[in-house]
Amino acid sequence: DTDEEADTVGCCSLRVEHLKFDPNNEGEDSKEIELEFLGKDSMLFKQTIDFGSALYTENNGMGEQVYDNFKRFCQKKKQSDDVFSDLTPTSLNTHLKGIMEGLTAKVFRTYNASKTLQDELMKTEKTAGWSGLTPAEMVVEYNNANREVAILCNHQRSVSKAQEATLGSLGTKLETLKEQKKILKKILKRVASGDDGKIPLKNDTTKMVESMNKAMEKAKNKKEKAKTKEEKIAATEADEKAKVLKKQVAEAKFNEMHLWASRPNKDQVIKRIQMWTEKIKKMEMNIKHKDDNKEVSLGTSKLNYMDPRISVAFCKRNEVPIEKIFSKTMRDKFNWAMAVPPDWQFNEKIAKQG
Repeated sequence: DTDEEADTVGCCSLRVEHLKFDPNNEGEDSKEIELEFLGKDSMLFKQTIDFGSALYTENNGMGEQVYDNFKRFCQKKKQSDDVFSDLTPTSLNTHLKGIMEGLTAKVFRTYNASKTLQDELMKTEKTAGWSGLTPAEMVVEYNNANREVAILCNHQRSVSKAQEATLGSLGTKLETLKEQKKILKKILKRVASGDDGKIPLKNDTTKMVESMNKAMEKAKNKKEKAKTKEEKIAATEADEKAKVLKKQVAEAKFNEMHLWASRPNKDQVIKRIQMWTEKIKKMEMNIKHKDDNKEVSLGTSKLNYMDPRISVAFCKRNEVPIEKIFSKTMRDKFNWAMAVPPDWQFNEKIAKQG
């Protein structure tokens, strides 16, 4: 059992060593506990909770009582002892079923995920200016709500080198777009004033593109004809050279895509500045989204915990294409959820139905 080997724990198997009281040494008034343990799928859960904060004490909240209970449960115990020594999965589920028929630890987790998603979306949709957002901006807000659920459920993932490289590349492209916009503004100033002076124009990349196409064709032919080890190595080398040329062409085009082949008029420049403003805004949004979610797995909660009907209703209410939220695989899996009306809402009765 991989989980057993990795010493993963859950609610019933939490040990004294997983709790640290007053982790910041604030003194007797502190109601903070730092929780640190390996949870489901060996994912690290590490969080400091202040049970004395308004979040846990307002509206008859029992945060301080919970803190005192934890202190009492851990007293006179060894670090390796269970915090809840009399609690078992069976007794926990029996207790939960007494609160609501059909409620188990698994259903509670699903209910919590679905309710959090719906609450976050409803809260966002009530903000000023919501109706003025574009579908792309609404998707970002949906992902922010999805991220809150993933954090709640501790759905983490490690950041890969590929992710870091992608973020770095996007950052470089963003800076290029900003520089290009500055150049466009200078061109507009010159064109608008009637200045006939020289302005930067686009270079002819025809020869570069031809060289690239020849290299790609050559690599393709070598790959198809390669039989011996030497021929296969030569084909791989040719393919790598073609890829380098392809990258160079793409970079050359990107670096000059704000320019024209011949002198533009004032309206053309104004229109392109507006276009670049949108490009920059979209890329900034994309970078923020990727950076915010690089250590969080949005797909796990979306696929296994959140009721898909919440997402479908959200898309219908706001005219957001469902494919922006669900992949093809998810749309096939959740085909049963697609008929819900825009005003559909998740509630306790629905949670009971599973």
